[in-house]
Amino acid sequence: MPKATNKGSDYAPTPAGVHHAVCYAVIDIGTQPAFGSFPARRKVMIIWELPDERFEIIKDGSSMSVARAINKEYTLSTDKKSNLRKDLIAWRGRDFTEDEAAEFDVAKLIGANCQLSVVHKPSADGSKIYANVGSIMPLAKGAKKLAPENPTLVYDLPTEPPVEFPAGMPEWIQNKIKNSEEYVDLVNPHRRKEPTEAEMANQGNVNEDVPF
Repeated sequence: MPKATNKGSDYAPTPAGVHHAVCYAVIDIGTQPAFGSFPARRKVMIIWELPDERFEIIKDGSSMSVARAINKEYTLSTDKKSNLRKDLIAWRGRDFTEDEAAEFDVAKLIGANCQLSVVHKPSADGSKIYANVGSIMPLAKGAKKLAPENPTLVYDLPTEPPVEFPAGMPEWIQNKIKNSEEYVDLVNPHRRKEPTEAEMANQGNVNEDVPF
């Protein structure tokens, strides 16, 4: 599987602008640690390939052209205030009913086409430029839908050990999963603890009016 993002690679960032995109991976990365004022939340990573943006790699001694890819992380929630729901509404062109939102399976996104607005953001020290997903739109009218070039991937963290990663999953994504609460609990079961009453009371009361 080609690298899923420009982050940490030696390639120039994906050009800013609007791109045809195809979803090929939906990955459960578990509950990521709190960051600053943002609490720990269960996250999902959606990865798209951009068939019109390509780079060359060497495989088995031969040069081949592969589609660039880009990802975005979301809190795994379809609450009305969630960023995931907002982007899905923009993608599909209409809102969900509450029943649809409650039952929506993000794995359904595999193979779905759309347009992504890619924006550039400099690193804090200005030494790097990162390409990020700015917004999602339906595929342009009359545009041909494309199938994913990459092997498709839907990954769910197991509820019991062992934790195994599919072949080809980039190491940086594996490391992100290994940093999750679920992974730490699965590989270190003695560290598991019962939730407090406050934690139980807060379950499901997600107010996601903050950036990822």
